[in-house]
Amino acid sequence: MRSNEFYSKIDIADEDKPRAEQYLYSKGLEQHIFIATILANWQSEQEEHNQRKIRYSEIATIYRYDKRIRNVLYKYISYIEEFLRARVLDKYSSDTKQDFWIPEIQRSLSNGKSLKAILDDLLFSNLLRQVMKIPEIRDKAIFVKEHITKNKDALIELRNDVMHNKFLLLYGGFKVCYVDGVKKATLRANIFNFANFLPSGVKEKFFTDINNCKENRNKENETKWDLPEWLTLTI
Repeated sequence: MRSNEFYSKIDIADEDKPRAEQYLYSKGLEQHIFIATILANWQSEQEEHNQRKIRYSEIATIYRYDKRIRNVLYKYISYIEEFLRARVLDKYSSDTKQDFWIPEIQRSLSNGKSLKAILDDLLFSNLLRQVMKIPEIRDKAIFVKEHITKNKDALIELRNDVMHNKFLLLYGGFKVCYVDGVKKATLRANIFNFANFLPSGVKEKFFTDINNCKENRNKENETKWDLPEWLTLTI
């Protein structure tokens, strides 16, 4: 059985076994095997002279850490979406006869739908596309000025990855983005790119929230917090 194979390859404390059974069922056995395999490969590179079994506490911690990062990103994705919708709606709710509407908005307006309802239902990618067509809003609400096409596409992809609950720490499909003129496709680079779409003040709070994800907030009945240092994101 795959579960027996998993347990044979990890070091797990007796008190963690009931918790592990719960997590294997709710989060997926194959997801746990995937994390354990990646960890084992990384460990062989990072800890060349210290070959050992992967601890279950490492797997559980990485899962929780990744979930914290996704929750923070979700919070600030919501902020960006609400912010951009608000800019468009406040400016044009009573003045919808414009020639810059993207087809998705123009068709719905022609069918008598309110701008608010349209914006509420609009895909994030289309919302960004619309904002980019309104210079008066774009210049004040989009804070990224260089490599905007690549960085916007990376923002959309990261947003979709978060919404689909992809495991970000071990994900290899990030879009290329430019941070300080340097082209990268890592989680860290994509987080910096994401932050650059936030207003000053909000951006600083976002960085604090991301950095706080690595803190040990364990309760007494939880598996030991055991986050590998080389996997930790510090922004």
